[in-house]
Amino acid sequence: MWADLLFYRRLWRAYRLGRRFYGRYQGLARNISFHLKLKPKLDIYWPTSKVDYPCVIYLHGGLERYATKELFAAVAMKLLPHGVGVIIPDYTLTANYWHMAHEVAAAIAWSLRNVANYGGNPRRVVVAGHSSGAYLAMLAVLDPQFLPIYGDAAQALHKIVGIGGSYDLRAQYQFDQANGRGAQLLQFAGGAGRLTMASPMHFVRHDVPPILLLHGDQDKTVPLAIAQNFNIALQSVGAPSELKVYYGAGHTDLLFAALTQADAPIIGDLVGSVYGLPPSDLASWR
Repeated sequence: MWADLLFYRRLWRAYRLGRRFYGRYQGLARNISFHLKLKPKLDIYWPTSKVDYPCVIYLHGGLERYATKELFAAVAMKLLPHGVGVIIPDYTLTANYWHMAHEVAAAIAWSLRNVANYGGNPRRVVVAGHSSGAYLAMLAVLDPQFLPIYGDAAQALHKIVGIGGSYDLRAQYQFDQANGRGAQLLQFAGGAGRLTMASPMHFVRHDVPPILLLHGDQDKTVPLAIAQNFNIALQSVGAPSELKVYYGAGHTDLLFAALTQADAPIIGDLVGSVYGLPPSDLASWR
């Protein structure tokens, strides 16, 4: 019970910060349709004093189905002072993985084609996501049935950053079963027989942009071993991948640190990924 209360307290604080910024920031285009046949919209934030800026497409997690792009305006608030534009799309939280991945792929393709119209550099676009957003980022880029349909290739991206993502749904299902869960994941994947084909792990290949995985060693939702094994699989086929472990961090600790904490190390690592810098040696998430 106390853990739930703490979660919602932190969520409310992040919402208040984001709401104020969302209502006041001038360099923002709201509720842009990124595909005629899809309902979700996106917001794009740009630095008001910089052109040809790099950009992060931030894919939020589900947060118990409460997540919306407006809630994560605080991500833009943290990145914009570093000269980084931010695009935050929504996606259908109640859909299955295939529909979500298509929506994310469409949002990525729109961003690559249109960020220059807002002053951004299409050759410096990073896709970053947390939790289900990290999973969808990897799947939409690695599985060739998604991004190419919308006219783009994985190589068009500058980098992919996954934060606390589950990249192997079969391993995730085994973990969930051992902890009294699993039914929701089966529904999401479309049954046990789809767990492998719904996993980014199944599509590891060498011809991808650099990948950075960030994960807490105290994550009780997605075990660190999933990120470790995904990183090993990527490196084994020659993909440029690295993993940074934040010691003491749980599944949502990294998210709420990024949203509410001044000078959060994870923001520094996101900014570094945009500008081609390695992640810091600092392993603390606080």
